[in-house]
Amino acid sequence: MKKIVLILLLLLSTFSAKSASAEVDGEFYGKINSTDAYLFSSPDTASLLFLLPNTYFVKILDVEDDFYEVNYKDLTGYVLKSEVRLMEGSPNTPYLNLSVTNYTSYCLYEKPSTNSSAFCELAENSTLSYYGSINGEEISNRGDEWHYVSAAVDGVVHHGYIFSEVTDILTIPQNSETFPEVDESALYSSTPEFSSLSTGTKVLLIVAITVPSAFILFFLIKPNKLLKSVAKPEKKVRKVHHGDYFEFDDTDL
Repeated sequence: MKKIVLILLLLLSTFSAKSASAEVDGEFYGKINSTDAYLFSSPDTASLLFLLPNTYFVKILDVEDDFYEVNYKDLTGYVLKSEVRLMEGSPNTPYLNLSVTNYTSYCLYEKPSTNSSAFCELAENSTLSYYGSINGEEISNRGDEWHYVSAAVDGVVHHGYIFSEVTDILTIPQNSETFPEVDESALYSSTPEFSSLSTGTKVLLIVAITVPSAFILFFLIKPNKLLKSVAKPEKKVRKVHHGDYFEFDDTDL
């Protein structure tokens, strides 16, 4: 039984290792084809960071259930598969390259709310690299739009949110670059890695392989044990001396 458990554990560890090492083969981008495409910090729709600029791109790194793991500028995050079109090729301008300035000193916040942690103060007319926007806290009836930006302060680059009404007005140009569209199978040069499968499919695949393997191992090992258990010990024969002759006694010793 110990052998069966050991082999099953080896099979499961093999699947886990393959899942952890799965990567996209080649260079693929997803073109954002929705005005509701969010970048998430994890493969969970509750972890949204900001709306990605429509018509721009994210670089595809991996597949996880309903999400793609992606790069956008210097950030790694996740997008819903339904919000991008997979394309093969390298755009000249994959990401929106746009800066904004704040016309008054203001803080960068951890979340789009003044109730969240403020981790650095921006001087007036700071140059901020723009990533995207999101609706957050409404301030003084001036709207609830916040920008996700990065700023270099004292040689350190900080990422966070700034209330849009303290920055200049944004004009976002469209990106007209297009490439041949591909389906998800094109992300891998061979059979898709285990991690690209849905959770339910992974479970079914593991069960489909391990259960028959367990039965086969059981029937290979069990007969040997049965034979050992029913095998009778070899009788020993002793020789008994009776005067001028010998008598052989085969009774159990």
